[in-house]
Amino acid sequence: MGSEDLFVDGVVEGKLSLTTNSCLTIGPNGSVKADVIAREVIVRGKIEGKVTGRDRVQLWSTGQVMGEVQTDRLSIEDGALLRGKVEAGRQPNKASEVKASAATQQARLPTRHP
Repeated sequence: MGSEDLFVDGVVEGKLSLTTNSCLTIGPNGSVKADVIAREVIVRGKIEGKVTGRDRVQLWSTGQVMGEVQTDRLSIEDGALLRGKVEAGRQPNKASEVKASAATQQARLPTRHP
């Protein structure tokens, strides 16, 4: 767990978890086999694992991701490689999901007429 921005341009295996305002950059020579979490993840090299960018994930033209990507905003340049599951976009908060679900259930209930 780190609190500074991190630039990786070598081989890393394990888990990389950065704090709220940190940015992780995988350089063009970087090869990471790990689950990574940061506010922003910039991929110019290779990542194999789950990539979580709380704010944004950027895949540059030289970037390769094999695994899962979860982020609010995703940008992929021409030439980048992405293989795996992607969840991009703002996740609705739980309170609005519960209200919407309750409204849907309410609408489905049969109406009784006297």
